Amino acid sequence: MIVTIARKELAGMVRDRRVLILCLALLAMWIMVYLAAMGQQQRLRAERAAIGETTREQWDRQGIKHPHRGAHFGMYAFQPDAPLSAFDPGIQPYVGQAIWMEPHRRNMARFDPAADGGPSIRFGQIVPAFLLISLFPLLFMALAFNLAAQEREQGTLRMLQSMGVSNRAILAGKLLAIVTGLLTITLPIFALLGADALWHGQTADMLPRVAGVALVYTGYYILSAAIGLAIGAFSRGTRGALFVLIIVWAVAVFAVPRAASAIAQRAVPLPSAQAFWAAIARDYKHGLPGDPDLATQLRDFDAGLLHQYGVTSLKEVPVGVNAARRLQRDAYADKVHAYHFDALWARYTQQQNILRSASLFSPAIPVAAISASLAGTSLAHQRHFEDAAEHYRRYFNTAIDEWDKDNTAGQVSFETQYAADSVWQSVRPFHYTAPPLAFSLRASWLDLLGLAAWAAVAGGALCLAARRWKA
Repeated sequence: MIVTIARKELAGMVRDRRVLILCLALLAMWIMVYLAAMGQQQRLRAERAAIGETTREQWDRQGIKHPHRGAHFGMYAFQPDAPLSAFDPGIQPYVGQAIWMEPHRRNMARFDPAADGGPSIRFGQIVPAFLLISLFPLLFMALAFNLAAQEREQGTLRMLQSMGVSNRAILAGKLLAIVTGLLTITLPIFALLGADALWHGQTADMLPRVAGVALVYTGYYILSAAIGLAIGAFSRGTRGALFVLIIVWAVAVFAVPRAASAIAQRAVPLPSAQAFWAAIARDYKHGLPGDPDLATQLRDFDAGLLHQYGVTSLKEVPVGVNAARRLQRDAYADKVHAYHFDALWARYTQQQNILRSASLFSPAIPVAAISASLAGTSLAHQRHFEDAAEHYRRYFNTAIDEWDKDNTAGQVSFETQYAADSVWQSVRPFHYTAPPLAFSLRASWLDLLGLAAWAAVAGGALCLAARRWKA
């Protein structure tokens, strides 16, 4: 009976040209937005590649100069495309995609795409994932609502019940019809994502990521349809119930995420740039809690050098003293930067947890979080890239200072030039490897749990509606 009802509802949806036109229009809109996103991604990829090659060539061809002056020439670390960033850019449009690496200082990521978006960015960005999160569930909720509401209006519900057909069978058949229809609509979308993954796949787990995205969004649409059916079954009047349906959708997709974001920013404010860098400068000079100040550290370090080499003057030390001092100072600067950046990331995480707690009121929040995580564009992925760039910054600065220490003796003037291109070229290039799929799943397990809870709520609402559905 369930299959028979599903076939009947599918036939009705196919005959209704309005539904067909609406579905095709949404599908065409999504494809156009995705193709535009792919074009923008290819343009940015080409720009990053060109700038990266130029800056690396400039680094390699600095010529003869003091090694520390060469280190201050610096270089960029560019974040490569995330696995599915064209589909779901996540936080990437609003955070930096490149980090300037130089001695003594860890810099923030810069050059966020939103900064180059022009006035249109004020009206929001339409990205492929946003369409799937916002408009598609409205379509499936409205279809489901109509299928349930029309049974009472047309008088067929009483007839089916008199024939011994249970409400659960009726609603299950309608849900099966909607699921079949939504798979027909979304199959081209996920097929296009899969084809793009095979063609431009940067990682071996691209297809599993696409499969994960397909499962998450399909589950989201099924629970949306279940909620629509439940509202339609509970309703006595179509107009009032339709108004409730639209309110539920608007609150879940737009109001709750924006309100939660505003609450998170107010509850966990971030330090201003001026205060952040001032705190780093203060702790570097005066020491972190429990550490001596910088002047004391340097005196102790110099005394340790004299004792280590058994000499009475720094000029007698058989290694580059200035380079050794820089290594010591930079090691402490790295510690201070790590302390403050970790505190900043902790505040980002607290804001994210507040936003995640709003999943109690909206399934769109966990879906968006899981989608960004599978796409490789979440907050956790941004930190992974920035930490990798910081590790590389420490590597190349330490490598140059170690070379300087081993190839000079005593205290050498900063104006002395003795490092050639071979030194710069000995620094290996920066290559970033994105974390695997397991990293994405670990970072979003709470969001997966939230989505599963919403699926249970939707299923419970549908079962309750089946018990109370009367002609």
